[in-house]
Amino acid sequence: PFFEGMEYGEIKQLMQMFVYEMTQMMVARGGQVVFSSVQLSPGVPTLWRDKPCVYRGKIWDGNQAPLRTYGEFEREVRLLFKALMEVMLEGDYWGKPFSFPKPEISIEPDFLTENEAYNREHPDLPTYHDLYLMTFELASKFGTPYYDNQIPAYRGAGEGISCYQCLAGDELVPVADSTGRVVVRSIRSLFDVAAKNGRRVDPFGTELAYYDGKTPSVDFTTLEASLRPFRGVMRRRYTGDLLRITLESGRQITVTPDHPVYILNGGGFARETAGDLETGDYLPVLTAEGLGEGSVTGIDLAEVLTKAGHAGAIRVTEDAVTIPGTRHPGLPRTLPVSPELAVFLGYYFAAGSSDHAGRHYTVRLAFGRHDADSAADAAACIRAALGYEPQIQKSTTGIDVVVRSKLIFLLVDALGCGSSAETRSVPDLLFNLDRILAGDYLGAAFLATGKRTIGRRARSIRLKTASEDAARKVVWLAGQLGIQMSYAEREHGIHRPGAPQTTYTCSITAQDQIERFSAATGFPAEMPLGRERGGAFTRLPEGERARGYTALACASKYSAGGVEGVQVSLFLPPITQPAGKGRFAGGDVHPLRVRSIEPVVYDGHVYDLVDVAGTHTFANALGIVTGNCCAYQFSSLADEDDEFEDKLHFREGKHFSMGSWQVMSINCPRAAYKAEGNQERLFAELKALMDTAVGLYRIKRRWMSLIRANGRMPFAMQRPKDPNTGERGAVAVDLEGLVYTIGVVGVNEMVQHFTGHQLHESKEAFRLAVRAMTELEMYARELSQKHNMTIALARTPAETTGQRFAVADLLDERFREHALRVIKGDVDAAVDMLGTTLDLPIYYTNGTHVTPAAPVPLTKRIEIEHIFFPIVDGGNIFHVWLGEARPDPRGLMEMAMNLCRTTQIGYFAFTRDLTVSLKEYRELKPSHPRPGRAAGFSPAADRADA
Repeated sequence: PFFEGMEYGEIKQLMQMFVYEMTQMMVARGGQVVFSSVQLSPGVPTLWRDKPCVYRGKIWDGNQAPLRTYGEFEREVRLLFKALMEVMLEGDYWGKPFSFPKPEISIEPDFLTENEAYNREHPDLPTYHDLYLMTFELASKFGTPYYDNQIPAYRGAGEGISCYQCLAGDELVPVADSTGRVVVRSIRSLFDVAAKNGRRVDPFGTELAYYDGKTPSVDFTTLEASLRPFRGVMRRRYTGDLLRITLESGRQITVTPDHPVYILNGGGFARETAGDLETGDYLPVLTAEGLGEGSVTGIDLAEVLTKAGHAGAIRVTEDAVTIPGTRHPGLPRTLPVSPELAVFLGYYFAAGSSDHAGRHYTVRLAFGRHDADSAADAAACIRAALGYEPQIQKSTTGIDVVVRSKLIFLLVDALGCGSSAETRSVPDLLFNLDRILAGDYLGAAFLATGKRTIGRRARSIRLKTASEDAARKVVWLAGQLGIQMSYAEREHGIHRPGAPQTTYTCSITAQDQIERFSAATGFPAEMPLGRERGGAFTRLPEGERARGYTALACASKYSAGGVEGVQVSLFLPPITQPAGKGRFAGGDVHPLRVRSIEPVVYDGHVYDLVDVAGTHTFANALGIVTGNCCAYQFSSLADEDDEFEDKLHFREGKHFSMGSWQVMSINCPRAAYKAEGNQERLFAELKALMDTAVGLYRIKRRWMSLIRANGRMPFAMQRPKDPNTGERGAVAVDLEGLVYTIGVVGVNEMVQHFTGHQLHESKEAFRLAVRAMTELEMYARELSQKHNMTIALARTPAETTGQRFAVADLLDERFREHALRVIKGDVDAAVDMLGTTLDLPIYYTNGTHVTPAAPVPLTKRIEIEHIFFPIVDGGNIFHVWLGEARPDPRGLMEMAMNLCRTTQIGYFAFTRDLTVSLKEYRELKPSHPRPGRAAGFSPAADRADA
């Protein structure tokens, strides 16, 4: 508001004054630079447009002063941005760059789409594109700006929802809705349901539909599964190859190449992208049972039939639901879910169909000619559960149990049972029943579809169906009863008219799982004989011509023998023995080997769940646990901060403040040296360093509490008076909101010592780095909860610590030989200078960066480093090294905007090398063949003789 109505020349003069004042701090401190920065956006962000201004000691909210909002000052914001960029571009009297204040340019979704109406009304003002381009001119000339990319989902400005990690639309996902009832839906249909309540669209067309529900999720710090809330479902357009990842059990998931997955690494699971997976890696499969409440005991027929669109076809009374014009008494309004009803639904899954012609409605169960007992049982269940008398029709090919009833037809349809072999499915009702009733359902389904082997006992239990949806839901339902099934798809080479082209098979081959299935379902235990007794894992072929599958022998807990009794087969990888065996024995996931990774051509929408609370993981219906789309954003503080709205409106002087109490850096290479090649010890060493840091933080907290109690921090704790009321306002610095930062140094050298390769040289090194950072990030959360302090993991902001740690390890005889192999810089000169100075020309690479000297293209550097940004979320930066080159600002802007849209990099800078004449204070440049045409230099500088 201060600049309202000012001429541009006056605004620019004030920006010159601002830069001058910030630069003079360097002089005032004897030449020691103060790192100052100013965060800039080219317009008024959505979050602030409707908020009242704070100006001249008043809140302009209509009470203290007339209502004025920040959105009214779009002109002033644009001109201020332009003026500051011009001042920074011009430099000082000699043309030398201003190093400070650092312009931090906010790349936000709000400003990637022009406000065309405003631009037409104000043609004299620069557009968002014009202003952003000025920043890249500054980056090209001096490398001054930093860029704060708020487009990635884990950063998101305002309601930013961009996400680039997604699943195919037909992927089935189990969720619990707002009532707590579990449903299994394709993620596409889940989005459609959520979108009925509205959706948001970001500038790139990514859509977010909010959903009030929970999803099965795994905390990989404890390997425990639970239902956790998530924010919603997102979708975006995608054209290209998806990856179909199939495990040895036949279970599969189809994702975009950059979707996060968790692979087994050193006794735990590390987050990676699907594109980095290889056959032979291990993914986690959920084995926790009983995640649903199982509380449904009756069906409200009026509600169910009405939701299915059949309200006009039924008559509802207080006690019953009937069909108008029929003499049958109908069904109770609340139909009890009895064992007989569960068995009937199970038979329908295996042998059912429904159709109608005119006024004739038929529900049919078709059994084989040898299944007279099953047909009779089905008829008895229909009588007991539904009160209808079925017809039994026999022929040379089989036995049909037929119910001619419109009400039963509508009920089967409303429950989602399907009408034919290709459309049959498991009703959502089954995921919410008592496990005994769910067992009755599965028992009937398998009994009616099971292929009996005449003359000898079968070697497995199988269920075959023409419905992919049905087979995957059966696997999920069985898992909730503690039964782990294999899954297979078979496409028939010969297509017969009317016959399904693909058959989907759910099977159990391990004897202990067969016994578990028999106990849960009442399935005849004397019929199947498992191929092996079983153990923790059992790999058994289904037949001579079929591929082998792995069936998990136990569910969430190993059933016998305890941890020591676990039978480890060829499929339990060596890295889980013995260190990880105990964790898996007590956990809710098992690792299964990746059998194949196939590209699948795709053109359409892809989807993902957003922000699963605490863990950011979820499982598909086949139990494969994967990562979700994260959307940590500024607006999410509203859920955690009771004073969020008060701070936005500056009520009683409340305001946002942020920062860190203290930063401590940990020496990752030294932890690797001490680990002596043992991964688990490496993680233990790193966590021990974090424990030491937290111990010091606790001392700091006690010390600062004493200082605060005695009023010895007057500047930070000042409470300025409200000029309107005279009352003291909020404390200037929100000390309770400050965090404690643990900075990492030398991850590149840590993995180089451990694997013999640097981050850019091998996938093994990269995976170890991701696993280590994931372990530390999860441990930081654990420490935060344990000590009631917010601990952030970051690339250390103390950049010279990389040199200090390298020198310290070179001086220490215990680590010198190790350090000499991995430290960067002029190692020979450092050895010669050893003992004469501590300022040696060596260093460890900071944070999770690829070493600056790595001979890799920029795209490869981005591909590696961007993965770490969501993990090291306490602070990270990506450097684009320009050297002495002076690229075209437009090309630089195009490259940077692509980086912002397509990667996880949240903060980056273009770093230039400048050779400056100390006598003339200007940049030295080679002679140009056309004088006065050296791009980017002032004509005066071009004419000067260098």
